[in-house]
Amino acid sequence: MMILGIYGTGGLGREVLELAKQINNVQHRWNQIFFIDDFRDEKNFQNCQVTSFQELKQINNHDDIEIIVAVGEPKNRKMLAETLQTEGYKFATLIHPNVHIPASTEIGGGTVICAQAIISCDVVIGKNVYIQPNALVGHNTVIADNTIISGLVHVAGSCHIGHESYIGMNACVKEGLKIGNEVIIGIASVVVREIPDTVIALGNPARPMKTNEDKKVFK
Repeated sequence: MMILGIYGTGGLGREVLELAKQINNVQHRWNQIFFIDDFRDEKNFQNCQVTSFQELKQINNHDDIEIIVAVGEPKNRKMLAETLQTEGYKFATLIHPNVHIPASTEIGGGTVICAQAIISCDVVIGKNVYIQPNALVGHNTVIADNTIISGLVHVAGSCHIGHESYIGMNACVKEGLKIGNEVIIGIASVVVREIPDTVIALGNPARPMKTNEDKKVFK
């Protein structure tokens, strides 16, 4: 039986904890769940142990540990995932029990798919992707590594969402479109044309407003 480490004690970390409990209720996967956080002083949070990454590395045998990154900044997700991979840690993949994944869909390690998400056929989801509740991903769509698809987002079929991008809550993406790498799509925006790399796009229709210079979603 494995042990699950949730990297981050913020909102996504608490969300992942609840998801992990729901998964455990259906199929017991983890004997223990703990948090990893380098900035929280208390050693117990939400009835789970909290450790820093440096403390975690002192454990000689981590074959029974798998980790999920639970932070909201795509840039930070990438950085943490790369560090964990370099240190030899395994990644968990968490999919809510009520989500149906077609056999033709590919999902990379470290990905989270929350309750009521709809994932269609022939979808390719990269590594360390976070798909929040009630999001819809249409057929033949590709979502690249470290990207976040927020709640209530609708991505139509045959789209391509680039790596380290963030699609804001309730946004819609027309079928067959490409959204570049390191892009932020604003809340409730409607994407009806391709969006280039490294921009912030807002509105209906969504237009690039400025360059995503600091690669931060939450200022």
